[in-house]
Amino acid sequence: MTGSNRKTSRALTRDVLAHVQGVVEQFAQYAQALAAAHELSIHELDALRRLGDPPISQRELGDALRLDPSKVTDMVDGLEARRLVQRVVDPDDRRIRRIVLTTKGVALRHTLIEQSIDDSPISQLPRADREALRDLLAKIAPPIPVPD
Repeated sequence: MTGSNRKTSRALTRDVLAHVQGVVEQFAQYAQALAAAHELSIHELDALRRLGDPPISQRELGDALRLDPSKVTDMVDGLEARRLVQRVVDPDDRRIRRIVLTTKGVALRHTLIEQSIDDSPISQLPRADREALRDLLAKIAPPIPVPD
């Protein structure tokens, strides 16, 4: 690759990265608005997305959210007060508390996921563009499944 081609290639990569950062920022703003609409913090929104079957421990939830244990305890306390989750004793190790979505929590999680599918910035793209974007993104990273 010649010097000129390398510069052009780098400029294109820089432009793509700028657009990816713009998309990340757009989704962060969208997630913040979605959380606020349901009176959740962004961490609570993310926690509800991650909770499901099998139930995970508070420690696992904290690791997934990159939060220190005291913040996870406070967050789970708040979700529990809203009757969205409950703590249950792990049958294999009574020292561990697993976080389980309640019926109300499952319903809210389902609503949040459906809203994010129906109203996200991606949903505004024509089908062919969404398919092309999916195929391009698959070349960069494997998908993380969106819960039902």
